[in-house]
Amino acid sequence: MTHPLTHDAQRACLKALASVADRIGFDVPLAQYNQAQATQVVDAITQAYESAIREKSSRAGYKVVPPLDGFENDTIPF
Repeated sequence: MTHPLTHDAQRACLKALASVADRIGFDVPLAQYNQAQATQVVDAITQAYESAIREKSSRAGYKVVPPLDGFENDTIPF
């Protein structure tokens, strides 16, 4: 299941890509990255994406309300 990226999450992924590209060198085209360099890119973007999803999930976790079943006002004790 894929999760749509928020604008902030997209920016985090782009920053991660830019950070790795800066270390490797912007003069090296992406198509010429070796396996280790490409793995660094994938790892950085994946970590940024996962961090954004965790942040979104943890914020949503505080707002979760149990679903209402229609019997909220009944006097049944269970």
